[in-house]
Amino acid sequence: MGGLIAIILLLSLPAVPTYAQLLPPPVPAPIDLNSRSAGDQRRVQPPATRITKRRAAELATQAYGGNVLRISLIGQGDNLRYQLRMEKEGKIFTVYVDANSGAVSTGE
Repeated sequence: MGGLIAIILLLSLPAVPTYAQLLPPPVPAPIDLNSRSAGDQRRVQPPATRITKRRAAELATQAYGGNVLRISLIGQGDNLRYQLRMEKEGKIFTVYVDANSGAVSTGE
């Protein structure tokens, strides 16, 4: 019975904040993005060099002649290539230029 009275008394007391509740939240240490720890040995790979749209148009024109009507970059990852719609003597055709190597091929 005495334990029950103690529990009732504890529950009836107003809530008093504890010491931990009175402390401000901890502030995280700033991160230095320029430093490298000894365990961080990753090498950052530069992006693969890619030819420009202008260079792709030059390569396609040299290989097949004609006029470039439209050019767009298609594919993903290492399979990026430029798709060029070209016109020569009234005929429309498609040419692909590899964005990494500059290799030119037809849409056939």
